[in-house]
Amino acid sequence: MQRYSTLAVPIIAAVLLLVGSAALLPAGSAQAVPSLVATFLDVGQGDAIWVQTPDGQDLLIDGGPRTDGRVRDYLLSRGCTDIELMVLTHPHADHVSGLVPVLEGMPVHEVWYNGQEYGSAIYARFLGLIAAEGIVSRTVRAGEAYTRGAVTLQILHPQTLRASEANNNSVVCRLSYGELDLLLTGDVEASAEGEMLGRRAPLEAEVLKVAHHGSDSSSTLAFLEAVSPEIAVISVGATNPYGHPSPATVARLRALGAAVHRTDWCGTLVLTSDGTSYTLAPPGCWLYLYLPLALHSAGPGP
Repeated sequence: MQRYSTLAVPIIAAVLLLVGSAALLPAGSAQAVPSLVATFLDVGQGDAIWVQTPDGQDLLIDGGPRTDGRVRDYLLSRGCTDIELMVLTHPHADHVSGLVPVLEGMPVHEVWYNGQEYGSAIYARFLGLIAAEGIVSRTVRAGEAYTRGAVTLQILHPQTLRASEANNNSVVCRLSYGELDLLLTGDVEASAEGEMLGRRAPLEAEVLKVAHHGSDSSSTLAFLEAVSPEIAVISVGATNPYGHPSPATVARLRALGAAVHRTDWCGTLVLTSDGTSYTLAPPGCWLYLYLPLALHSAGPGP
């Protein structure tokens, strides 16, 4: 697969409006999106990723820790009125809570999750809404895939569930569009990363959603080397009590040449791709342009 250079160009606001217009879409119909857009929402200490495909499909992977409807309201304010595929990586509250208002307030056509038994009220509410609304649901395992048009969401993990290991049972997805791959890792830790490495799962990706909010229990060097990301997105809450992200994790990512972007510093991060190149536009931060390999000589990496 063709790799991308890590040419990162800071652009002033006026130029950002021109070059990054696809990434900074005004509120309006999701069907107007001309390319793939992946939005890493700033939900505090949790994960929520909204994907808009070129043919108008909306995918939502996790919903963050809050039940106040902010994820649902964000989607509605940007013209997203239904979700074709919802994926819950694992039943911890910082991933499932925000999906409940989406299920309550928007049509959801299909839900994928790992099927783990977990005794929490919010997870029970999530499962109850799926049943009450008659939503198609699937417990997914490694090797399954969701393909719509030129976009494929491949499940890399879990192969089997581990008893009482919610993090390591996380659904790991690899989203592919053209020459761009995004690896979305939930909260998997070192042992699950080792399992994927042992199975030689296709881990390489230009964009990595860093596992477990940058915890040092995840993102082993061997795993990061297999992914070889150009961009690492850490979804994390400011001044969280866990010390996430770990300085050691950030150091490993940077040592491999990845540009590290954090939602606690930059807010919601919007990645837009035509399948050949891509932009990352964090509101309040620099706009980064990631260009095809043919332009590698244009300048140094970040």
